[in-house]
Amino acid sequence: MAEKHPAYRIAFDIGGTFTDFAMLDTDSGTIEIFKTLTTPDDPTRGSLTGVRALLERTGSEASAVRNVIHGTTLVTNALIERKGAKVALLTTEGFRDTLVTREEARYDIYDLALRFPEPLVPRYLRRGVAERTDHHGRVLKPVDPDDVARVVERIRAEDAKDREHAGATEPLHSLAISFLHSYRNPANEQETARIVRELWPEVDISVSSDVAPEIREYERTSTTVANAYVRPITKHYLGSLAQALRELGYRGRLYLMLSSGGIATVETATEYPVRLIESGPAGGAIGAAFIGRTCGAADLIAFDMGGTTAKICLIQDGAPSIAHHLEVARVHRFKKGSGLPIQFPSVDMIEIGAGGGSIAWINELGLLKVGPTSAGADPGPACYGQGGREPTVTDAALVLGYLDAGTFLGGEMALDRDAAVRAIEEKVATPLGISLTEAAWGIHQLVVENMAAAAKIHIIERGRDPRQYALLASGGAGPIHAAGVARLLKQDRIIYPLAAGVLSAIGFLVAPVSFEFSQSDPRLVRVTDWSAVNDLLQDLEQQGRTVVAESGVAPEGISVTRRADARFAGQINEISIDLPAGVLDEHSQDVILAEFTKAYRDLYGHVLDGVPVEIVTWRVVSTGTLSEVRPARQPATGEPPVPQAHRPVYWFETGSYVDTAVYDRYRLAAGATVSGPAVVEERESTVLVPPGSTGVVDEYRNLLVTTAPEGAPA
Repeated sequence: MAEKHPAYRIAFDIGGTFTDFAMLDTDSGTIEIFKTLTTPDDPTRGSLTGVRALLERTGSEASAVRNVIHGTTLVTNALIERKGAKVALLTTEGFRDTLVTREEARYDIYDLALRFPEPLVPRYLRRGVAERTDHHGRVLKPVDPDDVARVVERIRAEDAKDREHAGATEPLHSLAISFLHSYRNPANEQETARIVRELWPEVDISVSSDVAPEIREYERTSTTVANAYVRPITKHYLGSLAQALRELGYRGRLYLMLSSGGIATVETATEYPVRLIESGPAGGAIGAAFIGRTCGAADLIAFDMGGTTAKICLIQDGAPSIAHHLEVARVHRFKKGSGLPIQFPSVDMIEIGAGGGSIAWINELGLLKVGPTSAGADPGPACYGQGGREPTVTDAALVLGYLDAGTFLGGEMALDRDAAVRAIEEKVATPLGISLTEAAWGIHQLVVENMAAAAKIHIIERGRDPRQYALLASGGAGPIHAAGVARLLKQDRIIYPLAAGVLSAIGFLVAPVSFEFSQSDPRLVRVTDWSAVNDLLQDLEQQGRTVVAESGVAPEGISVTRRADARFAGQINEISIDLPAGVLDEHSQDVILAEFTKAYRDLYGHVLDGVPVEIVTWRVVSTGTLSEVRPARQPATGEPPVPQAHRPVYWFETGSYVDTAVYDRYRLAAGATVSGPAVVEERESTVLVPPGSTGVVDEYRNLLVTTAPEGAPA
């Protein structure tokens, strides 16, 4: 019998502070993990460092790796930092200022100095084309090739003038096309794109009817422009990464994590790079859902806290909630409406400027604040010893005893406790006239309260009660703060997965190949031409199957889910509902209306009697799996856990430092019970088990903690 060689899958997530890695042995189900500081100057360098480290650990060659999945912050950072390509916009004549007029609404009616983000396209590069399609999809004025040629020539002339004036050498090479009502009929857009390609073959074109064929002119245009803005740099980055992996000896395909929780090929990702905006956080939500299913918790709140931000996502029935609208590059980071709207499927989560690197500071009123500014990876928290002098959440955790200076990152990165003490005393304790412990605890507790408050709002807005959910903690800093967040949310169950610090990367490994195609085609349910709807859904399904099949999934392994965005006629916003399987006809109406009524009542508590229901957008999600991930089980040994050390740790429950047992996470076998107060350390994160709480290790080595009822004695 021929010797069987191991086969691996590698995933890595580049974060603001750390880059996380996970390597799956597809035969045994075991996962090797690794974490290293991000290299902001060249993210590829840090990525290759981690890949090499994993290969060396397993004694394998890169040729043994079947596929690599990557999540990146490149697109998000390019939009926030305005480091994308120079882009022009062709739109319907008379609508060149859509990006400025926006929705004609104020996100804060009391702010007299209200600001919106500047459009990604300056006005001189926004030009109108003499064309028109009405809201029924009828072409009232077809495109005139001579008019398009004149507009293109004007844009190129303006670009040349701008480069001459500014002394720049890089020409404009990205163009967005977004015409009025093109979601109903893309003919004028597609014809304009064809003409432009003939006149200007080197330009990169994003067309709204391809990128986001959905209703709402401003949002569709904003999404298309954002896609055009980041496409050139995404192509360059992913091309360079793929080349570097090939030079390492890797011969498989490179996949990217999409914001919707699925993965896609490099080719698909470079076509729609705007769908990568939340790729890292989406991986965390997918990983949380996977862990929840393994330990029987289909409904949970995923809480991921890293070095820069914390993300919270609601997991229901074993899957994260999906939204179809988000914002990026907000002027006021946490004020809805102050950013650039993006219209595409994304895991529905809330982000808070709270991470291990979040800086504590005193405002002009003498009040303690934490974040949203972060020390990042360079220089990092003061305790990293890399020149940082500002006190951070990580510095507070070290002073409070939650972290150990000698075991951080498995002992590979020694922390400087004295530097943490100096930063907190100089910047917080002394200005406020309080003790070092009070200052450190104030930093820790403030960030916990901020996260809990944001989580409560996010969950209640979705008609849910946080007390009915378990909390799953991940990220390098999540397990340290989870007990405090759960206490404020009145939750009594916390799940700490093994390797919680790299859960986003693990999520990449378990994520399916998945892609959604959508089409806005508003129709009243009771008077719908179901034949036309079936044709539309069939077309969307075929597009999805093609994309998933190109990712390496066998046709018989592709499944399809159909959904619709519906509303009562006359309303502004929609809710998403499932559509019945098979061919739709007049007999499907009652099923669709019942589904909508239930979803609407669950969300709002009532329905509007006698008002017709309208479906605005039709959606088809095609999904397939590259290989099934089977987590390794561990039988219970019955061996009681033995602490590896003791150290003083500050606990809310006692209001003081307590000599606390410290356990090595890797030595806790299945069935082991840990009673609080206790600290459980692993390489990438640290778990706190408060006084009065109890943790049990399950067969998958998740630590399941039951917290003490509020007010119970510690």
